[in-house]
Amino acid sequence: MIDYRTILKEEAEPEYSEFSSKLIPGKEGIIGVRIPKVRALAKEIIKDDWESFLDEDPKCFEEELLRGLVIATAPMDVERRIGYTEEFLDIIDNWSTCDSFCSSWKFSKKDSGRVYSYFKSLMDSGEEFRMRVSVVFRMSHFIDEEHVGDLLADIETYRHDRYYYKMGAAWAASFCYIKFPERTMDVLKAGKMDDWVYHKTIQKICESYRVSDEDKRILRAMR
Repeated sequence: MIDYRTILKEEAEPEYSEFSSKLIPGKEGIIGVRIPKVRALAKEIIKDDWESFLDEDPKCFEEELLRGLVIATAPMDVERRIGYTEEFLDIIDNWSTCDSFCSSWKFSKKDSGRVYSYFKSLMDSGEEFRMRVSVVFRMSHFIDEEHVGDLLADIETYRHDRYYYKMGAAWAASFCYIKFPERTMDVLKAGKMDDWVYHKTIQKICESYRVSDEDKRILRAMR
């Protein structure tokens, strides 16, 4: 198996470690490897012996991220990927690992129903990062005519006090607005969304270059 730990140590940059630690406050074990290099290493592990790699426990932030990328992209059937995912969710404790994992997760169109059902079910966990995974994953893969209403309904209905879930929910809702402005506006006008998520959603929509100045003016008046 590839000596990935030596490779990560060789690629580590102390200045980048300090920079990343500021972006991910409270996360320990960041050695400072840039994400594109971690992605490239994941591809090499997948070509070599990814199953043996997944038998080992990660020992730093970059190894956790590397594990997530291998789980998300290695060639395997959907049930096996979901099985590895279920174990990996216990490791996710920061926005960076969560979001990179969600955006990278591969599945075929024929498995989309099973995949959607699994990630939606994470909302019932009541856990900050499992719930963030649920909304960010669906934002990354399922903002379409069939699923947008369900995602918005979950964001409107589910509550969690922790920051990273709420930020993920607002981010996802803002993407819903970009693709389905009328349906998202209906949810915003209903006034049932968590107050913090509501205001952060409007802020993030107004920060988007894909939203017209007129729409931004209307949204700012709704704050």
